[in-house]
Amino acid sequence: MATVITVPRDSSLQFRLAIGVNPLTGAPIIISKTFGKVKSAALEQDIYDTASALTDLQKYTVDEIRLEKEFQLTE
Repeated sequence: MATVITVPRDSSLQFRLAIGVNPLTGAPIIISKTFGKVKSAALEQDIYDTASALTDLQKYTVDEIRLEKEFQLTE
């Protein structure tokens, strides 16, 4: 069995924004806004600090902040 090598790739930062409430179910209506090309070398704390600063610039309430990491698998 070959040894698998993981190579970090650029990731993305995603905001999940609450834009309203579904009148039929009462559930929140969520949309997402994604910022790509987050460098793999960026520290998670720095990414979070940046996301926190961007939160104040959003038109809608930020429900959740996600970091989507990507890796390439090779042998």
